[in-house]
Parts: sequence; C-alpha cells; structure tokens
Amino acid sequence: MDLKSFGEALAKIGLPLLGTILPIPGGAAIGSALAAAIGSDSSKPEDIMSALTSSADAMEKAKEFQITHTETMLQLHQNFTLQMYQAESSDRSSARTLQLGTKSYTLPALSWIVVLGFILVTALKMTGQIPTGDQTTGDLVTTLRDAVILVLSFYFGSSAGSQQKDVLLANSVPAKPDN
Repeated sequence: MDLKSFGEALAKIGLPLLGTILPIPGGAAIGSALAAAIGSDSSKPEDIMSALTSSADAMEKAKEFQITHTETMLQLHQNFTLQMYQAESSDRSSARTLQLGTKSYTLPALSWIVVLGFILVTALKMTGQIPTGDQTTGDLVTTLRDAVILVLSFYFGSSAGSQQKDVLLANSVPAKPDN
C-alpha cells in the first residue's frame, strides 16, 4: 500500500488530518510516530491499518494522536503547500524571464496563431460555415479554447488573486515545524 492510498484509507475511517499529512514529504515520520502511539508491529502502512481496524483501543489512540499533534501536522502541511506554490511561481517566472531574455519570436508568433485561430474558427462556427454538431469541430474548438487560456495565463497570469499570491509567496519565509 502506498502512502497516498494509505492516507485516503485513514481519511475514510475518521482520521482526515493524518490522511492528508502522510503522503507529503515528512509524513513518513508522522506515520512512524503514529505506529508507536497505537502499538503497531511496524510503521508499514499495512500494519498500521491492520492495527487500526482490528482494535478500538488503537483507533482511539490514533484519534488522540491526531488531536495532540494537530498543530505540527498543520504546520507541515502549510510548509508543503507553500513550497508547492513557490515552485509553481518560480516556474512561471523563469518561463517569462526566459522569453524576455532570449527575444525569441517563436512564442509570440505561436500565441498569435492560437488566438487568431480560435477567433477565426469561432466566427466560422457562429456564421454557420462550419457544422455545429460535428464531433471533430467540437474537439477543435475545445482544443483552441484551452490553448487560448494557456496563452492568456502565460502572458497575464491566471488571475489577479494569483498575482497577489505570487507577491505574498515571494515575501514569505516558511516556518520550521516544531520537533
């Protein structure tokens, strides 16, 4: 059993916070501590799950463990989420910086082709020059629409909230979990 499916199983039996934490980096240490707290034979997900499902006492201890270590687990989850947002923001920023630094015409040309192609196909469809009920036409319009969204997201960001988040992330320092 992998940590993701183990986390989902824990969430289903009433331990949602533990289920959320275990699959992320650092979650294995929480799993080992949980195993010790409930008296599991080992820290393998199968053994922990077996202990939890076979003993009401182990389940009660697991719930107490979740309550006792809520702050640590929330901090671990917050740090992981912040790192993911920072990585996404850095990736977008580096792509934009690369585009500005290389002065390449390929990306802007492809962007214009996608946007103008979408406008053209939409106009042809609206005027009836392209059949409306055709599956291929629907697929083409959907693909072009998705490509336009990607182009606009690249140049303008996905939303104003995303831009605000980027600024907040750039100015934030992840807190270190208490151990």
